[in-house]
Amino acid sequence: MHALNYIFSVLFSLQRETRGAVASEYAFLIVFIAIVGAAGMLSLGQGLTDYFGAFGNAIGNAASQS
Repeated sequence: MHALNYIFSVLFSLQRETRGAVASEYAFLIVFIAIVGAAGMLSLGQGLTDYFGAFGNAIGNAASQS
């Protein structure tokens, strides 16, 4: 009987301690999303710079030929 009471007390104490773990898990998730987002923006930003640079050069070359 004492062992059963001990098991229940341990389980209830673990249940109460999960509130802090959830907050830290959300913090790790937000940091991970921020890192992935920053890497994606850097990659996409460079690709867009190259694309619009080539587009601008093409328009400039077409304007100078006519």
